Amino acid sequence: MRTPMGSSAFASPPFRKYLGGTLSANIGFRMQSVALAILVYRTTGSALDLGLVSAIGAAPAMLCNVLGGVLADRHDTRLIWAINAGVSTMVVGALALLVFVGDVPISQIYTLAALMGIVAGVNVPVSQSYYPSLLAPHALKSGVTLNGMGMSVASIIGPTLAGLIIATIDLYAAFAAAAICWSLPAFIAFSLPTRKTKPGQNTRSLSDFRVGFDFIRTHRLFLILIGLVVANFLLVFGWLQTLPAFIELFAGGEREIGYAFTAAGIGATLGIFLAGRLKPGARLGYQILGGTAFFASMITCLSFAPSFYLLLPLAFLAHAGNGIFSNSCIVAMQSRIPEAIRGRVMGAVSIAFNLGTFGGMWTGGIIALLGDVRWGMAAGPLGMLVIILLVLVTQRQIRQLADTA
Repeated sequence: MRTPMGSSAFASPPFRKYLGGTLSANIGFRMQSVALAILVYRTTGSALDLGLVSAIGAAPAMLCNVLGGVLADRHDTRLIWAINAGVSTMVVGALALLVFVGDVPISQIYTLAALMGIVAGVNVPVSQSYYPSLLAPHALKSGVTLNGMGMSVASIIGPTLAGLIIATIDLYAAFAAAAICWSLPAFIAFSLPTRKTKPGQNTRSLSDFRVGFDFIRTHRLFLILIGLVVANFLLVFGWLQTLPAFIELFAGGEREIGYAFTAAGIGATLGIFLAGRLKPGARLGYQILGGTAFFASMITCLSFAPSFYLLLPLAFLAHAGNGIFSNSCIVAMQSRIPEAIRGRVMGAVSIAFNLGTFGGMWTGGIIALLGDVRWGMAAGPLGMLVIILLVLVTQRQIRQLADTA
């Protein structure tokens, strides 16, 4: 079912249901991410381990991004989404039980982080390939914006709830609440229409796994955009994954970690909203580069913030820039992907976003190498600014990129 006439994706009842389900799942994901970081830091007290647990979750996620894209194009997307949400509910619920019972060895934490990564890896391409089928072409940009805003709203609600629950009850309760949030899409999925695919497109050969990569390899614009996404999330986004170590500089605890995540989430929501409202025309490429440059600049400033209360507005501003960048990149790509292979292409694209999870390992490693949290956080953003300048000067295709959505 496609949305009726009008440019707002919210006019489509199936899309609204999808949005509710994915919002709940993303809140659960954000809650488990905050709780997992706090659990690791309580267990080892190491900034490097914070980055390592992020990388352990990201590695299987990247492998499963491609699998999720193939499954989305080959089978009933709703069924895959429901099963995946159910598995996540069980995995996060199991961690809640382990934490409730007693101390969890770091080896078990790493194992469950890897399982969470598998679930997240399948979830992203499945959901990203499904919702465009609910929309008419003229509502796609609105759909991308609302979907992105849903993820950003989740990044506001999830960390705040997690911080408050951990501070007032304990870690196990945050994991339990995350598991409940993951369960909702399993029920919503079956009330949604099936995604229409063309007969014969879903082969059962290994070449299915190459389709998304072949499409990207033969489209230079996608290579450039994905390169920017990888650099942006790898070099700049890592500050969030090492947040417990940074907040410790201000004698902060779980509440302060939650507030910092919330400030970032509010900023990202504003950035995504602005990206959906802006009409860059032939200057979409400049909007993309400007968004990531602003993100890198603000995180550099944030790294040297003298107080926690200055950190919050800087996090807000930084992630507003990242919201503009991310939403603009997704609009540029989604509007240029054929429906028949959307799942497999988005599976390959999702790997770029998951590579950014290694940003925590990068940032944590630099912090450990330099022995300084602030300079360790600032190194990546400074490198990103150099990359942006090089892309601006050398890549004409980005300078000429137009908004077609």
